[in-house]
Amino acid sequence: MGQILVTGGTGNIGMYAVAEFVRRGHDVTVLDRNDEAPMLTAIAPEADIVAGDILDVDLLTGIVRNREISHILHLAGYLGPQSVTFPIKALDVNCLGTANIFDVALAYGVERVCWSSSIAAVGTLPDYDGTPVDEDYRIAPTTTYGASKYYSELMTAIYRERGLDATCIRVAFAFGLGKLTGSWGANYNRIIYNAAVGRPSVFPSWAKTGMQMIYNKDQAKFCVDATLAPKSEHWLYNTPTEKSFSEDEIIAIIRDIVPDCEISRDLQPPPGSAFPPNVDGRRAIRDIGFLPDYTVRTAIAEMVDYYRRHPDQDV
Repeated sequence: MGQILVTGGTGNIGMYAVAEFVRRGHDVTVLDRNDEAPMLTAIAPEADIVAGDILDVDLLTGIVRNREISHILHLAGYLGPQSVTFPIKALDVNCLGTANIFDVALAYGVERVCWSSSIAAVGTLPDYDGTPVDEDYRIAPTTTYGASKYYSELMTAIYRERGLDATCIRVAFAFGLGKLTGSWGANYNRIIYNAAVGRPSVFPSWAKTGMQMIYNKDQAKFCVDATLAPKSEHWLYNTPTEKSFSEDEIIAIIRDIVPDCEISRDLQPPPGSAFPPNVDGRRAIRDIGFLPDYTVRTAIAEMVDYYRRHPDQDV
């Protein structure tokens, strides 16, 4: 079995990816700035958490060399909301940090690096009509976060030419049991948490042409599948999702599961939010064989049940 390094392994996607690697019999090292991770420890106590930063090349090199890392799943990054306030830091972490991962992996013979880009890297122009687009669609990021992810997609192609087996996943709008602050996905987690425990919420306007949402457990499984999959002619993958939901459809699902919930609408999008296109995930289905285990409805129902049983999860 492999020696796996997961950066950002305490995050909403990362902790479930770590747990999935462990479930499949791999040894996992987590590199994360946050080494106090009770949720990760609860679901994957076997993982070894190292506190640190992907900008620390010496630390990164020591982990990869000394632990004989065979595969890296790189999920660490400066997220969208923070990128609005601190764009230079976002470029440092998302561009230079990812290049550090590539450089160290190439130098020490890592078998594969899989990393998380975003549908925000694609962006939409005013003429976009909602048609799902594949991985060859033109790129027009409209935010610092999206631009930083697109830069690293370009670097992926460059490092592949140098001999690194690198795979890139454009992560969808991932929500699910985990953090309730710090990202746009966490903001939606908060809405579901509030519904479950009887608090009011405001649902922001974000999607011009629909929302392709995926449960974080499913997104994590896709990341693990792509990290361990046989080599393919392709290296860039959109995330397959159930469908594109309107905001009203998502609110209706929550209200159907929690009939007495109080959800109002904010017609203004969050500052600095991107309007990504709907994407076609069939390449990942063909090459990797991934399909989500959860529907959006079953995922929300699981979250509501959990938060009702654990109303103290206000983090």
